Amino acid sequence: MTAHQDADTTHGTAARLYSAHRTGEPTASPGREGTVTTLADAYRVQAEVVRLHTTEGERIRGLKVGLASSTARRALEGATEPVLGRLTSGMLRTTQLLPAADELIRPRAEPALLFVLGAPLEGPGANAADALRAVEFVLPALEITDSRVEDGPATVLDLAADNAGCHSVVLGTEPVKPAGTDLRLAGYVLHRDGAVVATGATGMALGSPLAALAWAANARGDDGFPLTAGSSVLVSGFATPTELPPGSTVTASLAGLGTATVTRAG
Repeated sequence: MTAHQDADTTHGTAARLYSAHRTGEPTASPGREGTVTTLADAYRVQAEVVRLHTTEGERIRGLKVGLASSTARRALEGATEPVLGRLTSGMLRTTQLLPAADELIRPRAEPALLFVLGAPLEGPGANAADALRAVEFVLPALEITDSRVEDGPATVLDLAADNAGCHSVVLGTEPVKPAGTDLRLAGYVLHRDGAVVATGATGMALGSPLAALAWAANARGDDGFPLTAGSSVLVSGFATPTELPPGSTVTASLAGLGTATVTRAG
């Protein structure tokens, strides 16, 4: 395959995923159909998907670390490490009401933490202590995930190409200094319509969400979007997500960190 053909395949796959995001009509699995065969190719598709978002005025705000727990990775074929996605300005929400939008395909909600950096965080070689020094504050969050792939991602290649499955992030309102909370042990409870649907601890994320933050700094390489002061990094994938049907309300309570709530309009 020539370089020109490879570029055409990347752009075509990205255009299909981006269209699915905008229309709510899922597309065929790039991994299953063979248009994406390596993780490097999947990330090239992701970069093009995000570029399409920025052509409509969105700005890149940072990164997402998905599949942060070993349990989440075991559930998806080919996942041997977390997966990176990019956050854009249009994904970050402070309002708790999620419109019952037609473009949502199979939305789910899961607890997450959003780190906002007060200083640059650079790899390679970054560790959890470096991450802690770089963080200005952390917010509790609910990530709304959605797969633009028919029947959901078949392999980690689909997830990476589809910008790690991120649709939006609903933020809590009270920033917390991370030094006051042991993020290895912070427990969470996930409620949907008043019933407990998941419990656990944020330490499922590589032992500590700060380790996941350091992993992101080391894994991103020279992608042109450095983690500078003001950048945001979302750490998710340490909890079992719950479905988010129209009319439902989901709340994540994270010990020492606060709560985040989303209601999907009916």
